[in-house]
This record gives sequence, structure tokens and C-alpha cells, in this order.
Amino acid sequence: MARTEATIIPLPRSGLALSTAPANPATVDGLMFTWSDKRVIRVKNTDSAPKTVTLVIPGQIDGQEIPDRNYVIPATTGDVLIPPLPAVYRQPNGKVWIDFSATTGVSVGVYELPA
Repeated sequence: MARTEATIIPLPRSGLALSTAPANPATVDGLMFTWSDKRVIRVKNTDSAPKTVTLVIPGQIDGQEIPDRNYVIPATTGDVLIPPLPAVYRQPNGKVWIDFSATTGVSVGVYELPA
């Protein structure tokens, strides 16, 4: 699977109007971005069906796979903000992986909080 690198959007101190769609369209092979505890994810769904966004968690605890984290994005007006992720979401290559149940009408913004 060839994931697409998501564009990171710096949040200005003056704020950001959320009236536009996030910058990254969902892709069949998923998105990725370099993990930082200063990054938040916004997922918007304009399709008529709800979508599930999965954040892939690597690793095991006592030999058991750690379950991935799913977020259901409502149909038509779904606009969900996912807060900064703990380091457990960081893959061995330093990236966060985002998978989609379907991609029609789904866009993703990865925003960097100001220092």
C-alpha cells in the first residue's frame, strides 16, 4: 500500500476559518503524516453515507495486537476534529497512518498548533 503524505497546515494565531474543505482528499491507500503532539486532524464528509476513519496503532501488549482507533464521520455534514495523538500512534517510521472505509466525499486536514 502506497500511502499519500498529507499536507500539514500551520494554524495561525489569528485563527482559521473552517468554511472550506480540508486540504487532503482521502485516498484508497490511506494518508500519513509525521507524528507530533502539536498536530490535530480534521475529517470532513460530504457524502450521503457515514464513513469510518481508522488511526492505525502499531505494536503489541503481552503478545496481543493493540486495537486501532476508529472514528465514525457522519454523513453529509460530518466534520470531526481529532485532538493531538499520543506517541502510541507513531509507526516505526515516525508517521501516523490514517485509513478510510471509503473515500467519496472525504477530506482531511492535518493542522499544526502554533508554538
